[in-house]
Order: sequence, then structure tokens, then C-alpha cells
Amino acid sequence: MGRFTYRAYDRGGRLAVGVMEADSARVAAATLQSRGLLVSAVNEQGHLAEPIRQLRSFVRINRRDLVIFTRQLATMISAGLPIVMALRVLEEQATNRRLRETIGSVRAGIERGGSLSSEIAKHPQAFFEFYVNTVRAGEISGVLDVSLDYLADYLERELDIVQRVRTAATYPLVVLVFTLVVAVAAIVFIVPMFVQIFRSFKVALPLITILMLRVSEVVRALWWLVVLAIIVSVVGMIALRGTRGGQRVIDSFLLRLPILGSIVKKLAFARFGRSMAVVIRSGVPMLEGLAAVANALGNRVIGDAITVARERMRQGRTMADSLSRSPLIPPMVVQMVRVGEETGAMEDVLNKVAEFYEREVDNTVKRFASVVEPLLIVAVGGVVGLVALAVLLPIWTLIARLPR
Repeated sequence: MGRFTYRAYDRGGRLAVGVMEADSARVAAATLQSRGLLVSAVNEQGHLAEPIRQLRSFVRINRRDLVIFTRQLATMISAGLPIVMALRVLEEQATNRRLRETIGSVRAGIERGGSLSSEIAKHPQAFFEFYVNTVRAGEISGVLDVSLDYLADYLERELDIVQRVRTAATYPLVVLVFTLVVAVAAIVFIVPMFVQIFRSFKVALPLITILMLRVSEVVRALWWLVVLAIIVSVVGMIALRGTRGGQRVIDSFLLRLPILGSIVKKLAFARFGRSMAVVIRSGVPMLEGLAAVANALGNRVIGDAITVARERMRQGRTMADSLSRSPLIPPMVVQMVRVGEETGAMEDVLNKVAEFYEREVDNTVKRFASVVEPLLIVAVGGVVGLVALAVLLPIWTLIARLPR
């Protein structure tokens, strides 16, 4: 009897993920179906299977490719093209190999009698839960092309804001990496070379040069330990992110960081407003939509707060009242949702919330970059200055000893 990981949906459309024991994958799937679950994936959990699965889960299809695929599929279905034929065309046109394989797998599943939503749910590395639920709502309501158009709009806005954040962060990161490379190269190669020359002339080394030399000796002797620490840190982070508890620990830590925490929180509520507007526009039931949105915010701690609010709504409370109970949810979001409930313009209000936080993310990132850039320049200057002093001070001592 083996252990199998599974992904399945109950009658309410809620995702269930877990591990079970069974004689085979077929038996595991049959057991889940007997419980009234719609099975999307069953995989054997071996000694190496789970770590490999976790590593592969981080290799996702490019979001830009997903936007293009969604927009083209919506256009083809709107033009009356059968969905299997549309997927075959997109499969042939796809330049990304992983996307092409995924489309082929989805098309083959539909040809065997599956629905689009049930087939894309089998590929969580490409189609996240919110995407799947929106497609399912479009299938149920008979407006699949409209739902796909809404999804494409959502993905384009999401891609735009993420790219703006990355663009603003690129320069500081490049400068930081450059500083580290220069520092390591200077300490490991340049300083020891000059020290050998100074010792041949029997020049007394100043304190800063001695300190640089000691650091160089440590780095050259223990470089393998640094490399090993980096590898262990990366693997450990991947393993930690692969578990719900580990992801929650990382997300909680990110929220506590001074400036980055503010950016993460604002980005999460920009996604909340935009994705909930898509939920309402697509006709997805509110409670089902909130369950999908909670997993699409990019931060599990904030997602948990939305899930708790959803449970309060299930007990009969309003959305604004349910959200107001969590200290993580800004009062501005609560007040805007209350206005939407009172006026019946919830979709417009949520779009306004998304626009507000998207601007806030953009402005915060720009302010952060404007502060960090001069600090990094000073850091580069400091590193270069220290190396220069470590090299030049002995040279000056040597010059002072020369006969005049």
C-alpha cells in the first residue's frame, strides 16, 4: 500500500488537498469519488517524488504567456470556434514548450469528455485556483468567452503592476550585487597581492590592511562553506515554501519588514479588489469566489484573514462587518466594501480599491528606490574607499622610507 497526494473539489467547488493511503492511484481516485469529490490529480508520494513535486511547483508558466493564451482562447470561443479546435490551434502556435504540453494535455482531457475547468485544474503550475473557478463559473453560466476576457484583463493588470515593482527594484539589486562582487574580488585577490609586495619590502602594515588580510584569509579558506550555506538556504527555503505552515511563516515575516511589508500588504489588497471585481462580474458565488481569492493574494497570512471573514459571512454577517474583525484588513477597504454593499455597486467599488492600492504600490516602490539608490552609492563608495586605504596606506609608508 502506497501513499498518494491528491487534489480534488467538493460539491461546493472548494479545493481539498491531502495525502491518503491506497493500493494504487486508481483505487485512491475511486475512494475520493465515492466521497463525492471531483478528483483533479492523484500522485504517488515516494521518497523523491514529493521534493521533486515541490521543486516543480515553483517552475510556473510565464504569466505573459498565460495572458496571451487566455485572450486568444476567449476571442476564438467568442467567434464560434469549438473549444477543442481552438486549443489545437493555440497548442500549435505556443512557443513555450511547457505551455504547449499543458495545452495539449487539457485538449486531450476535453476530447475524453472532461470540461475545460476540470482539465485546467489538473495543472496548478499554470492555472491557479482563482483562474479555474472563474472558468467554471463561465461554463455554468454559458458565457465562457466573457469570463475568459475578464480573466485576461485581470492578468494584464496584475502583470503590469508586478513588472512596475520589478523595474523599480532592478537598479538597487544590480548595484547591490555589483558591490558584493567588487568587495569579494578586492578582498580575495587584490589585497593579498599587494600585501605580499609590502612584506617583501618589510613595510609595517596598518590596522585596516591587517583586518582586510584576515578577512581575505577566512574567505579563501572557507569559501566552500559559504557556497554550501547558500545552497542549503535555497533548498531549505524551497522546502519551507512547499508546506502551508512554512509559507505562512515566510509571509508573516515579510509583513513585519519595514518597507517591504507595506508593499506586500498593498499589493495583496490590490489583488483582492481586482480579483473580487472579476468574481462578481463573472457570476461566481460570493463565498466560492472568496475562497479562491484568498489563495490568489500572494500572502497566506492575509489570505487566512479573508478565509476567516468568509466563514463569518457564511454565518450571515455582511462582508464589511466580517472584514472589519481582522486587524490585517485596512479600514479603508472595509469602508469601501460597506459603501458597495449599501449602494449595490460592489464591482465598481472593488475596482476603485484595486486602483488605489496599485497606485500606492507604485508610489511606495518609487519612494523606496529613491531612498535606497543613494545609500547603495554610498555603500559602493565605502567599499572602494576601504580597499583603497588598505592598499594606499602601506604605499605611502613605503614612499616615506625612500631616500630623498
